[in-house]
Amino acid sequence: MKKLLALSLLSLSALAQEVVVYPGFAEVKEPVLLPPSAWVYLAGEKLSRMVPGSLRLLGVEETGRVLQGTAVLFRYRGEGPATLRYLYTGLSGEVFYTLEEERLTLWARLRLEGSPLEAKKLTLLAGEAPLPGLAEAKGVPLRALAEAPLGENPFGLFRYPLPPGRLEPGTTELPVLTAQVDPTRLLRHQGPFRTDRFLALERGYRLRAPFPLAPGSLEVVEGGLFLGQALLPATPQGEVAEVWLGRDLEGRLERQVSLLSQGEKEATYRVETRLANPYPYPIALLLSETFPQPFRLDFPEATHLPQGYRLEVALKPGEARTLVYRLTLPR
Repeated sequence: MKKLLALSLLSLSALAQEVVVYPGFAEVKEPVLLPPSAWVYLAGEKLSRMVPGSLRLLGVEETGRVLQGTAVLFRYRGEGPATLRYLYTGLSGEVFYTLEEERLTLWARLRLEGSPLEAKKLTLLAGEAPLPGLAEAKGVPLRALAEAPLGENPFGLFRYPLPPGRLEPGTTELPVLTAQVDPTRLLRHQGPFRTDRFLALERGYRLRAPFPLAPGSLEVVEGGLFLGQALLPATPQGEVAEVWLGRDLEGRLERQVSLLSQGEKEATYRVETRLANPYPYPIALLLSETFPQPFRLDFPEATHLPQGYRLEVALKPGEARTLVYRLTLPR
């Protein structure tokens, strides 16, 4: 090997690499100019972060290789321009989002270990591209579409071209896409029927995707205030996404339940639910309740379901609405 290292060998061109970044690794392609028959790749510390079996010479016919220390001796048929390709666990990426007032921004977060890397072409792919055993070894999920059932990825990979340039070790965050959106502010109550005087509400947003949205965390800022973070689900361009931030601190439902009649086997109640919109902008109230079986429900405005109902109501700024239904339950 030492004799081979002493041969007149050509080094890699680090300024023309093509890099595709996945959730847990990256595919790197480096152009090389090969001498006849044999060439030594001085990989250095990068070799320890390459996925075993992923290192290849494209453009020539390999006849064998020898790995010794941090160098690789390639033997092949041919010479001239070729491409060195490998999967590199030292570089990974993900997307995240910010929604400030009505401006949605998609960010790329790239994490690089080891030496700096120059990319002539840089692409981030968010989606499912698993490597067996790598998730357990690195402690990171390779399934970016984690909400999809196993083997049922509905959207495939999301591809985002990034500006070419030099990546430094550490974490790099880049704004990739931005657009004005018109989100609908949501308040939601869902769950089993309750008779509490006050019912908590969740705060959420509904928006039409201005570009393909890979799954990632969304930070919401409104009126200069940080309102929270939540998971933005995978959403193709033009489709509608909903995101929920958790309990709303200002809105709540007021409920009154009155007994109308009762017999030996069942009782009928009048249920009154009221909401006053506490915000200076329109909101949509989403209600969904389930009831013990069997039940009878008199609620013409709602969509009746086998287990209960669902309803969506629009409220203007400061507007109050009272919803009333009759519910018959077994005693």
